[in-house]
Amino acid sequence: MDIVNNLLFWLHLVSLALGGVGAFGIPVVGSMMPMASAETRPTLFKAAHGLSRVSRIGLAGLIITGPLLVWLKFGGTAGFTAWFWAKMILVVLLIIVIIWAGMNAKRAEGGDISAAKRAPMIGGLAMLVLLGVVLCAVFAFN
Repeated sequence: MDIVNNLLFWLHLVSLALGGVGAFGIPVVGSMMPMASAETRPTLFKAAHGLSRVSRIGLAGLIITGPLLVWLKFGGTAGFTAWFWAKMILVVLLIIVIIWAGMNAKRAEGGDISAAKRAPMIGGLAMLVLLGVVLCAVFAFN
C-alpha cells in the first residue's frame, strides 16, 4: 500500500505543479497584453488558453488524488487539525477564483476593457490563494 500512496502523492505534487502553471503563468502573459499589438494579442490569448488548459488538468488531478490520499493514507479526516480545514477552505476559494478568472478572460478577449483591467488583480488573488493552500498543507501534514 505504501507504493500506491507514494504514487498518489507523486501525482498530487505533479498536479500541484500543473495547477501552478495557470496561477503564475497566466498573469505573466496577461501583463504583456497592454503593450501587445493588435496582431500579437490573439497569440497571447492562445498562450493563456493553453496555460489554462494545463492548469485545469492539474486541478482535476488534485481533486482526484487529494481525497484518495486522505482516505487511503490517513483513513479519513478524523485526526486532521485546523490547518487542514483552512487548506480545504482555500481550495474551494481557489476554485471560485479560477472560475471567475475564466469568465473574466472570456470578457476581456471579447473586448471588455474593464475585464482586461481586472485580470491582473484576479491573477494576483489566484497566486496568493494558491500560496496559502500550500502553506496550510505544510502545516497540516507536518
